[in-house]
Amino acid sequence: MLKTRLITAFIIIVLVFYCFSFSENSWATVVFLTGGVLLAGAEFCALRWYAIEGGSTDPAQRPPLRKEHFALGLAYAVPLPIAAYGHLFLGLDDTRSLGAVFAWVAFCMIASSAFFYRREIDLNDAVHKLMNGLAGFAYITVPGLTLYKLTQLEIPGSPKAIAAYFSLAVVLMGDTGAYFVGRMFGKNKLIPKVSPKKTVEGSIGGLVFSMLTGTFVAVVYHLPFHWIYGALAGVLVGMAGQIGDLAESALKRASNCKDSSSVLPGHGGVLDRIDAILFGVPFCYIMFLFLVK
Repeated sequence: MLKTRLITAFIIIVLVFYCFSFSENSWATVVFLTGGVLLAGAEFCALRWYAIEGGSTDPAQRPPLRKEHFALGLAYAVPLPIAAYGHLFLGLDDTRSLGAVFAWVAFCMIASSAFFYRREIDLNDAVHKLMNGLAGFAYITVPGLTLYKLTQLEIPGSPKAIAAYFSLAVVLMGDTGAYFVGRMFGKNKLIPKVSPKKTVEGSIGGLVFSMLTGTFVAVVYHLPFHWIYGALAGVLVGMAGQIGDLAESALKRASNCKDSSSVLPGHGGVLDRIDAILFGVPFCYIMFLFLVK
C-alpha cells in the first residue's frame, strides 16, 4: 500500500511540475486541471447523492460513481477551457469569457432543474440533489479557475507559476505540520464529530508550518511584497485549507464513507487529496490580487 501511495504521489507531482513550469503552452495545465475538476466534481456528487438516497445508513468504503455523477463533473469542468481559450474559439476578451462562464452556469441550472424534477419520484430528493449539484460550481469549479489564474500570473524576477506553487506549498506543508504536531503533542480534540483524529495542537502546528512556508517562499523567490505579508498570507491560506479539510471530512461523515472514490491508487479519490486546496487556493488568489500590483 505504501509503495502504491508513493508511486501515485510521485506521478502527480511530476504532472504538476510539467504542466505548471515546463509546458511551453497552457494547454497542458488546462487539460490537467479540467480533468481534476471533472473527477473531483463527480466524487462530490456521488457523496452527496449517496447520502440523499439513504445510503449513509450503512457504512461504506466509498460511494458508487455513476454516469450522472460524471455528467455533473463535466459541467463543473467546462468553465476552465472557456476561461482559458474563450478568446481563441469564441473571440471573447477576459471579461466576456467570465460572462460566458456565468452563462454556462445559468444553462446548467435550468437544465438540471428540468432533469431532476422530471426524473426524481421524491420531490424532496430532487430539491436536495439540485441544490447540491449547483453548490458544486462554488465548491469545485471556482478553485479550479482560481488555480489556473494563479498559474498564469506573471511576477517579474520570480519563477513561472510561483503564485500557484505558493498556494500549494502553504496548504500542503500546513497539512503535513498538522499531522506530525498532532501525533506528537495532540491532546485536545478540534471538532471530534467531524474529524475525531484532528486536534487543536495539530491545527496550531499546521498554521505555524503554513506561516513559515509563506515566509520562506516570499523571501527565497523574491515575491514583490514584504516577508511579513508572506507570513500573514501563509497563516490565512493555511487556515482556509484546514477548514477545507474539515469540510470534506464532514461530507464523507455525512455519507458514512471512508473515501470519495478509488481513482487514485493508495490515496482514495481526487477529492480526498485536494480537500484543503479547494478552500486554500481561492483565498490565496484573493491575497495575491491585493499584494501583487
